[in-house]
This record gives sequence, C-alpha cells and structure tokens, in this order.
Amino acid sequence: MTQILDGLLERLPLILVFVSGYVVYRLMAVTRITDTFVIWALRRSHGRPGRLILYIIGASAALSAFIPNAITVLTLLPILKLLDKDFREQGVRGMTTPLMVAAIYGAGIGGMGSMIGTPANAILLVALDFLNIPGREQITFFNWFLWSVPLVVMFIGLAWLVAGVVGLPRGARGVELRLSCQDGSCEVTPRQRFGCRLFVVFLAYWVFEAVARAVSPAFAALSPLTSTAFVLVFLLLVFVKPAPGGQKETGPLLRPGHLVSGVPRRGLVFVLLLMAVFGTARWFGLDQAASAWVGRHLSVTMPHLLVFFLTVLAVIFLTEVLSNTVVVAGFFTIVHLTAQAHGMDSLPLMIAVSVASTCAFMTPVATPSNAFAFGEMRGASLRIMLLLGALLNLLGALLMTGWLSWVLPLVY
Repeated sequence: MTQILDGLLERLPLILVFVSGYVVYRLMAVTRITDTFVIWALRRSHGRPGRLILYIIGASAALSAFIPNAITVLTLLPILKLLDKDFREQGVRGMTTPLMVAAIYGAGIGGMGSMIGTPANAILLVALDFLNIPGREQITFFNWFLWSVPLVVMFIGLAWLVAGVVGLPRGARGVELRLSCQDGSCEVTPRQRFGCRLFVVFLAYWVFEAVARAVSPAFAALSPLTSTAFVLVFLLLVFVKPAPGGQKETGPLLRPGHLVSGVPRRGLVFVLLLMAVFGTARWFGLDQAASAWVGRHLSVTMPHLLVFFLTVLAVIFLTEVLSNTVVVAGFFTIVHLTAQAHGMDSLPLMIAVSVASTCAFMTPVATPSNAFAFGEMRGASLRIMLLLGALLNLLGALLMTGWLSWVLPLVY
C-alpha cells in the first residue's frame, strides 16, 4: 500500500497538468479566446493558408516542448475547427487534413526540443546510467538545447514543406482568408483578456515546474505539494472568481457544466482504440518481436551513417503502431550492442532513438494527440494523413541522421 501511495504521489504533478490542461482547453473554447489567436494569425499571415500552417506548427511545437502533446493539441483544436469552418465558408475544400496534421507535427517536433519534452527522454537517462554509457554525465538540461533547438527549427521547416506546400489543396492556393470576428467586432473582450492571463499563468507555472524538477531534486520532492496548491488556486480563479465582463456576461469564466459539454467524444474513441492497439501488441509480444527483428538486421556490417539512418527510421515507423515508450525501452539495449559491434559511440545513437520516438506523424493511433486530432477534425482524410506522414517520416529520418550524427559528438 505504501508503494502504491508513493507512486501516486510521484505521478501527481503529471495527473494535475492533464486536469488543469483540460480546464484550459475548455476555457479557451467557451470564452472563444481562440478567436483572438485566429485574428492575430490572419493579420500576420495576411490570410494566406501556407503561412497559417506555419504558425500552427510553430505554436504547437513551442507548447509541446514543455507540456504534454495531448494537451497541446486539445488547446489548439478550437482554433483548427474555426479555421476549417472559415475555409469552408469561402468555398475552399480539403483544408481539414493540413490544419490537423500541422498541429500533430508541431506537437511531435516540440517533444524533442527539451529534455522534459517526452517521457522517452526520462527512459533514455535511466538507460544511459544502467548501461554505463560514457559521456552520459555531460548531458544537462541546458546543453540539450544546443543541438535540439536548431533541429526543431529545421524540422518545423520540413513539416511546413509537407503540410503547407505539398499537402495544401489546389483550391487554397492564392486564397486570402477574411477576418471572421465574434459579434462583428475584432476587439478583445475583458473576459477574454482575463482568460488569456490565466492561460499565461498556466503555462508559466508548468514550464517552471518542469524545469525546476529537472534541475533541482529538492524541488522535485516538493512538486506534488506546490502543484496541488497551484491547481486549487487556478480552479478557484476559473470557477469561482467573477470575471470582468459586460452586461451579457457575468460571473466566473466557467461553470461545471462547461466541462461535461466539451468532452471530445470522437477523440476519446480514438484514444481508446489507441490503447487497444498498444495493449494487443503488448499482450502478444509484438513490441519485443519487432525490436528483436530490427536488432538482427542492424547487426549486419554496414557504414556508420547507414546504421544511424536505419535505426532512426525503424524507431519512427515502429512508433506509428506501438507505444513510443515501449519502443525506446526495447531499443536502447539493442542500439548499444549494435554501436559496439560497429565500433560506434553509443551515446549519439541512443539519443537519436529517444528523439526519433517523438516522430509519429502517420497514423491516428500513433499517439493520444494524433487520436484526439483525427477524432475531432471531421472530414480529415486518412489517406492524405498517411501519405504526408510517411513523407515527413522519411525526410525527418534523413535530417536527424545528418544533424545528430554530426553535432552530438561535438557537444558530448
């Protein structure tokens, strides 16, 4: 019983970030803060679809570097739906899928941007210690950014090329989206400003909590207590404190009924499907069989760059149908042995495995964020999602092979 309670206490901050993240998702949808973002994006992009795709990818990547990918996508869903509606009203068809994959791509790319961006990185650090990999002590939260930030920027460029150029429907080319303002006004209401401030507070705390927990063991022990206190105060501000407003809008920003009315039902169906796929693969040992099969083929003598590329590519495509944490857990030992057999440094190859595990861009069941996005974006094309995702997977594998094989030995 004590071990169970200790485990729950250790995972409490992660549970709380999802709870508060869902509240933020509903907050943005109910107060229509997303309208403000859309107006800003339209003005910056001059209503051009390709530029909008770039803004969505960038915003999604920035958020997911510090908060869970699923929460990032949930936060962006109201924006995507509003943009899709505006395109349809102007007679543009086929924008649903590019808008959807833009959020998915950004969420996956952002996960590689920081040491705390994905659970796979935590498994990486444990594996490095367990296998006693030379150079592991040089990895810090801060020098991770030396190679990850340029990689994220380059990856965003690739993702934009795939979603905003290759994936852009012909009918959208040359179109300039007109502003669609709430109640005929483009002004931000007092309630929306209050909601925006709460959203900034939400982001600021969880970014601080993630960074402090990564660099300070003392804070990590206090994190369950401080996170609980923060969420309680945050919920009071959202559900109890009267928000500023006009004659039509009074009272707090959200009521309890708003949480129930906003459940992403279709997205949850796909998340359950995702859990079923992962559970079935685990039950029949498919994850271990796949890792062993790849390991046997990687043991064949070949050039170092080819070993790097095939390892990255294998991880990427396996995470399309298997849990990324399961894949990396099985791969770290395999790539360590493979590196030794080929006379390679294990550290860059193991980091590459962790980074590649965030690149599940093809299938709706690859990650919860993919499942939520595909389930909620009605009219999204599975065929186009698969084709664009496969292209980005291949281009991403080439990019990671070239960049990581060169820069990681320089940093570590």
